[in-house]
Amino acid sequence: MQDFVRIIMKRGHEDWQSRLNKISSLQNEAELQMVAKGFRQATTAHLSQDNINRLLPRLNKLGLYFTPIAKSGYYQGFAHRHKEVKPGDPFYWYGCVTRTVTIGEIFKAADMAADHKAVGRLLGYPECCTEYFARAFPKDYDPIWLGLSGEVHGYPACNQMLRYFGPRITSHLSCSPDCKATDEFGRIWLEVMRTIDPEAADDMLHILSKPFTWDSYHGVVQVETDYFVGLTHTSMRPDSHRIICWKGEDNGTDKGTGDNSREVHATELQ
Repeated sequence: MQDFVRIIMKRGHEDWQSRLNKISSLQNEAELQMVAKGFRQATTAHLSQDNINRLLPRLNKLGLYFTPIAKSGYYQGFAHRHKEVKPGDPFYWYGCVTRTVTIGEIFKAADMAADHKAVGRLLGYPECCTEYFARAFPKDYDPIWLGLSGEVHGYPACNQMLRYFGPRITSHLSCSPDCKATDEFGRIWLEVMRTIDPEAADDMLHILSKPFTWDSYHGVVQVETDYFVGLTHTSMRPDSHRIICWKGEDNGTDKGTGDNSREVHATELQ
């Protein structure tokens, strides 16, 4: 199936198109800031002829380095793999962003060796989630809590079911909807996000906390929220129609990622 992403805004909520755009921009900037502020050793990035003049000065200002790893052809929407580059076609460089050249080279070696656990550690992912990804990704390139369906409660930071359309607090796929390590890491992400764009950060937390439905069937995911319906491609599961009804945190647990009481430690937030 060709890569695609479609978003259909619900009547009366057309303003969420621009809000989703701001959320996407916020998440991209937070990826860099989390490295620059010392909360993780690396993140990944894509440099193309369209964004190189914007992104490289930004990295220089933050004291970060870009290490190219592989070329990839252009794609539309949400992709799970690099595209073949044909002669004469435009391409981008996939690589990592780090605070030192040495860490960049270590990341490159781990990535080229497909060492998911080493890459996960460098990206700052919880060990339990890195181990889950290493097991699940070879089976399914969109491993949203494999085997789980029906009503699901959990922390907003663990919720990656809207990432195709922008909203995601953390950048990794959590091992479970109630992974406490992801929730803890998500608190840091949110603090950093609020220093960048408080309004978009609040929108991010809001939509990831509210109930919605994630419906996967025949290689297509349909996600219906109160504000929009989103469609995209996913792993082909011809014999599996899986629906997750996200219920957020209304199960009597604590407020998880939404609780700002946790003290953040690392390079001082600006």
